[in-house]
Formats: sequence, structure tokens, C-alpha cells
Amino acid sequence: MCGITAVLLTNGRSEALAEATCRDMLVSMTRALIHRGPDGEGYFFGARAALGHRRLAILDIDGGKQPMASADGRIQVSFNGEIYNHKDLRSELSARGHVFTTRSDTEVLVHGYREWGDSLPKRLAGMFAFVVHDQGSGRSLLARDPLGKKPLYYASAVSGDLLLMASEIRSFLVLPGFPRRIDPKALAELLALRYVPGDASLLENVRQVPAGHYALHEAGGDLRFHRYWQAPFGQVRETKRSLAEDAERLGEEIKDAVGKRLEADVPLGAFLSGGVDSAVVVAAMLARTQAKVRTVTVGFEDAAFDERPYARELAASFGTEHSEELLLPDPVSGLERLTEILDHPMHDASVWPSDLLCKAARRHVKVALSGDGGDESFGGYRRYRFDILENHWRPFMPRPLAAMLAGIFPKGDWLPRPLRLRRTLQNLSLDPAEAYFRSVSALLPEEVAAILKPGVSDRSDPFASLRALYDSSQAKDHMGRILDMDIQSYLKNDILVKMDRCSMANSLELRSPLLDPKIVEFAACLPTSRKLNARRGKIVLKLACAGWLPKEVLARPKQGFSIPLRSWLSGPLKEAREAAINGAFAAEYFDKKTLLRYARQHDVGMRDRSEVLWAVLILHRWYERWGRQT
Repeated sequence: MCGITAVLLTNGRSEALAEATCRDMLVSMTRALIHRGPDGEGYFFGARAALGHRRLAILDIDGGKQPMASADGRIQVSFNGEIYNHKDLRSELSARGHVFTTRSDTEVLVHGYREWGDSLPKRLAGMFAFVVHDQGSGRSLLARDPLGKKPLYYASAVSGDLLLMASEIRSFLVLPGFPRRIDPKALAELLALRYVPGDASLLENVRQVPAGHYALHEAGGDLRFHRYWQAPFGQVRETKRSLAEDAERLGEEIKDAVGKRLEADVPLGAFLSGGVDSAVVVAAMLARTQAKVRTVTVGFEDAAFDERPYARELAASFGTEHSEELLLPDPVSGLERLTEILDHPMHDASVWPSDLLCKAARRHVKVALSGDGGDESFGGYRRYRFDILENHWRPFMPRPLAAMLAGIFPKGDWLPRPLRLRRTLQNLSLDPAEAYFRSVSALLPEEVAAILKPGVSDRSDPFASLRALYDSSQAKDHMGRILDMDIQSYLKNDILVKMDRCSMANSLELRSPLLDPKIVEFAACLPTSRKLNARRGKIVLKLACAGWLPKEVLARPKQGFSIPLRSWLSGPLKEAREAAINGAFAAEYFDKKTLLRYARQHDVGMRDRSEVLWAVLILHRWYERWGRQT
């Protein structure tokens, strides 16, 4: 796992990249990513492209330095990620006459581009973001893995003559004069969803290369994007296989996916909680390796947030070399830490414990396998089951009546989700898609409008990106569209961003077997009934691993990975919260009277305003650290 940077010429001035200012720019951009690659640094400077690299050495410690060049120096590669089928590709390329000089998976990209050109990304099994530059033609190929595990951002340089590429936005923000104009539409989306969906960012001039796409660039031209992978939700089959047969096949796919992710020249282990997803990954590791498996878990003093006892029991039954740590988070210093990690803001509070987990794991291993992805592909979140129930009730509740009753019931923040009748009745008064958007939102559109100053984002629909994904999905039913949308939005822009930033902030490589495209494709083609119903989620996944795990693990309800944010915002973070409400970002974008009223309601226990106050605090800290114009 690494950090990559690139500067590409966007006009015909071939001398531009030879200028000292461009060299200084690329070096600054690359060194901003030292946390992603503490083991080495490298550069290539050409007439029409320059590449930078920070390395976290995992394979071929001595031979895998980057940027990596072909023997004649024509092809240059800067790569972040792991190619799990690199040995198979190496054999195929060697048979075609290509000569390899290292064991590194990066060299497969060098020779693979020569052999297959733009079709190279389709042949790769792994997580990756890379830039390949051909000095002869002046052409560059950029690509990002199918699910978007590895990030790749792009932006125009201050001068407008250069296109900048980097693994993280911080590489742009270290450049003097880099524009930091806020996109009001993205701000509304961020407040509503906790993340910015799609391929945009909070900054108007910064975007992502879309997941599952490659882009072509020639000097003097724009990026041209091409999609090479998409989850096949439109290909749901009327299966003749039994559920047991599907489960058996899925079990083999999981073992294969895990087996491909066990190669490393450094210590490797796995996260282990008390849940199904991490447990199935560890069980598959035991089936695919003779080596002692290392597992890591973290917990908190508050039993409501502590999974250590469950993980301890699992580790004992598996016989793993288990490490556990009791975390005693300091809210004040932890907030400082999050400010450094989040060079692009998101207000998913689980970033905090995720960073603590990665920090603990890094003390024991350099590579960790995780269970990310099981919930999105196999319907594991409770919200999916609530949605099924709502759609069951919808025909029996006329929309006008549901809307009227929603105005009578109290909001009930303190109640469990199934008992929050006001939100449920509001959803029943809407179409199924809109109801789901509201169910997954941190703040409803009307709540976003209430805290923003008039004119900031008056005509922005914070659900517009979600609606576009839902409407364009080829899935044949409502739940299929939801799962498709969540994979392309929530998974990509929240879960994977969170885990990439937290792992890389601790120089830890994270691998997610359940996000192997073959598994995602398999799940996408299954009928919804084999994934979940109103009572159960992950039906086929749990059946696939039924013989691997103790029964109590399969039956245990999903436990969130969170922090006591509500009490912190009225306690140790209250001073920081007040500074945010009175800060420059809030003065520019938020209605101060509304925020002060919400803060009072929160402090006296009238309403839980954690979502609003945390969002304002995160945006304030981001702005003070990263968002001010230099």
C-alpha cells in the first residue's frame, strides 16, 4: 500500500514539467503522503508527465521501488495497492516474451501495459490506483479498482497548465494558492449523508477517478473516462440451484478470495470482532494457510461498545494468536488526530474507533484482513429489514393519512429505530426510494435547510446523487436497487474512505476479501430472498459459513462500532463544539441562532442533536486545518 502522485501536462508547452517549480510541486505533494508510505520515496520527471511515489513495502522489499520503469525507460508506473493475480499474469506475460527482473506486482503493470494497453485494468484482480505514462506517445493511463478501495483524486494546478493526481487531497492542499472554493451542493450532501456521494468532493475543483473506471490523458487534452466493471445487478437469475448449493459455492469463493490475500513479506493478520464478517474471514484464513493466524481486536470500558469478550471466545475456538487492547480514548486529543486524518471532511463518527483499531493492529502486523463488504452485498444492515417491513405496510397506509399521523407523533430520538413512529410514518407517506434515502440520512433535507444560511444551497437536493444511482440501477427489484446504490455510494464514499484513511494514517495495509469482485458479482446475481428478508440478513452468507463458526456467532445481533458521541458533545468536547459554532466556517455557511438553539436542546436532554453538532465541529476543524486559503 502506498501513496501516489502525478503531474500531467495539459497544453503543448513541453518545457513546463522541466521547470524547477514543477519539481518542487511534485516533491511537496508526494511528501504530504509519507504516512501512506514510510519505507521509501521516488520520482520520475519527463517532458509531459512527472510521477511521485511513497512506498509501504509489502512484497519484494528490495526490488519493488517506484516509480518503476520498463527496461528502455519508456513506460513509467506509480502504483498504490496489491495485484492478487500477479503471479498468473507474470506467467502469461513471460510466455509472451516479457522479461521480469523483480518479484514485485508493480512490474506486472509495466509489462502488462506494453502487452494489453488500455485493457490492462480488466485483467487485474486486486485493489489498485495507478498512473502509467508512456514517454514515447506522451499518453497516460489512470485506473482505479472495481469497488474503489484505493483512492485517486485529480485537480487542476493553480496555473491551469497542469493536471494534478494524488491518493489524498492533502497533496493538493499543501500547494500555495491552491483554490479551496466550497461546492454548496456537496456541502448539503455531506450534511445529509455524512459523506459526499458520487465522484465530487467538498471542493469545487477536486474530483475522484470513478471506481471501476480507467481514464486516458494525452498532452493538451482532457481526461477521457471509460467504465470497465460494474456489479451485475441486472443479471439476477432464476436459479435452479438450491440455497444450500449457492451457499457451498459462496464458501469456496470466500476461501479463494482470502487465500489470494495471504501473500506478504511482512507480518500479516486479521481484525476479529464478535460479528460474522470478520469471523468468516478468519475461518477462511485457517482453511487456506498452515501458518499461525494472528488476530487483533479492540474494546472500550463501556460494555455497550465492547466486543472483546466475543472476540476472545472466537479466537480461543479458532486457536489464533490473539491480541486485544482496551482503548481509553481521550476526546480532546482524539479530535486533533481526526483533524489530521480527515483532509477531506466526513462526519461518520465511526472514523474515531476505526483509527484506534488500525493503530492497535499496526503494533502487531503490517497487513490486516477485514470483513468489510459483507453487509452491502448480502443485506446485513438492519435498515434493509426495516425497509422491507415498511414496504409491507405501505399498501395498508394511505399516504395522506401517514403524513397526517407523522405530524402528531414526537420525534423520539431516544427510542430504538423500530419504535420511532414519526420517522416510519413519514417514510410511509413517500415513495419507497425517497423513504430509504431519508432512513439512511444523518440529517433530513429540511434539517439541512434549517441550519444553512439562506442562499447557500437553496436549490440543492442532497439526495440527487442517490436518486440518480437508484434510478439508473439495472436491478429488477427495489431492494436490489438499494444494495446497488449503497455499493456505489455508502460503501465507496464512506466505509472504504474511512478504512483507507485510518489504515494508511497508521501505515497499515488493509485487505477486504468479501469485496473481491467475484463475490460481489455472485451476490449481485442472487435473488433478494437468498440474501435477506424481514427477519434475517446475510442468509446465504451465514449458511455458507455455518460449519465454520459457533452457532452463537451466527445468531448474535450486529453490534455497531461507535463512540459515546452524545455525552462527549455535552462534556469534554463542549468547548470545541462552542468554538465551532462561533468559528469562521459556521459564520459563512450556518445559521448561528439555529445552531445555538440546537446546542441548548442537546445539553438539557430535550433533543439529541449529535449529528448536527458533530458535523459542524468536523467542518470547523477541517476548515481551520485544511480549508483556509494559503
